[in-house]
This record gives sequence, structure tokens and C-alpha cells, in this order.
Amino acid sequence: MKFLFILLSFVLADNSCSESNINQNTLLIEYSARSRGIYKNIKINKKTISIINKREAAVFTKPCSKAHWDSLLKVLKPIDVKNISHLKAPSQNRFFDGAAIARLKIVYNGNTYETQAFDHGNPPEEIAALVKEILSISENIE
Repeated sequence: MKFLFILLSFVLADNSCSESNINQNTLLIEYSARSRGIYKNIKINKKTISIINKREAAVFTKPCSKAHWDSLLKVLKPIDVKNISHLKAPSQNRFFDGAAIARLKIVYNGNTYETQAFDHGNPPEEIAALVKEILSISENIE
């Protein structure tokens, strides 16, 4: 009986922390990478994925599928968004043109949370899965 009670409490606790508790309509995730030779800007919200791959190029926009959105929410969930501005970049190749300068910005309920600059291709460990998912989605949409 105790086992059943403990199992039930875990299930209920997990459901109370699900992605459905956040207002997904006010969430925007933006990733940018810039250098002399690279320009990439990706914006994803629940409805659309917008990508610019070259300076002064037209915006490529596609609907955001439920599968892509759910995968982003899954990797976003463990991140302490309010503290991403304090994350330290693991490398400094962007200082000598060894890597593009990248940033991650999350806009939620009118508040903007942005990382410090980091090397494109080498984000801080805490956001690495999210950055990888954003780049994967942007490269694999039709």
C-alpha cells in the first residue's frame, strides 16, 4: 500500500511540473551567431520557426510542428532561465575570429533573458542541449 501511495505521489508531482503549466503562447526562443563570414538568426515560438542564414537575406518562415515544439520544451524545462545571463562560456575562440559570436535569448511573459556571448558550436554546458536542438530544428525543416 505504501508503495502504491509513493508511486501515485510521484506521478502527480511530475504532472504538476509539466510544460503545460507555462504560458507557451508568450514563449520565444532566439539563437544568433555572427562573425565576418557567418550570420545566423533563428527565432522559434509555438507557431513559427523563422530563420535568416545570410546578412540582408529574406526571412525563411515555416510553421513550428508540435513535435519540434515539444522537443524544445523538453530540453528547456531543466534550464534555470532567469540565471542564463550568468553562464560562463567554456571557450574564447570568438575573441580572435576562431568562432562566431553566439547568443541565446529567451523571451517569456514580456521578460527577456539573454546569455553572455559564447562561441558558436561550444555553448555553456547548461544550455548545450537546447542550443543543439535549436540548430537541429533549423537545419532539418523543409
